[in-house]
Amino acid sequence: MPNKKGRELKELHPCLVVSNDKQNIFSPLIIILPITSLKVGDEAFPFQLLIQLKKPSVVLVDQIQTLDREKFKGRIGKLDPKLMEEVEKKIHTVLALKT
Repeated sequence: MPNKKGRELKELHPCLVVSNDKQNIFSPLIIILPITSLKVGDEAFPFQLLIQLKKPSVVLVDQIQTLDREKFKGRIGKLDPKLMEEVEKKIHTVLALKT
């Protein structure tokens, strides 16, 4: 894989796991959306989701990634089902899915 340059995240970040439970059991890979804190003056794009961790943060729905299970450091919480519905809608938007 090429070196990450530009606006891609480079360091360790929290993430939202979006792969389903069966995949998470059987596959060595999990699908995640990275999360990053907002800096003063930053705004989220319409296809991103604002959440509150220790700081105001944003789920980067436009940066869907596959992560080796060995790199996953553990669960820090669970997203409210209504927020997860918003994530699903934003994934549909980003990927231009019809249903």
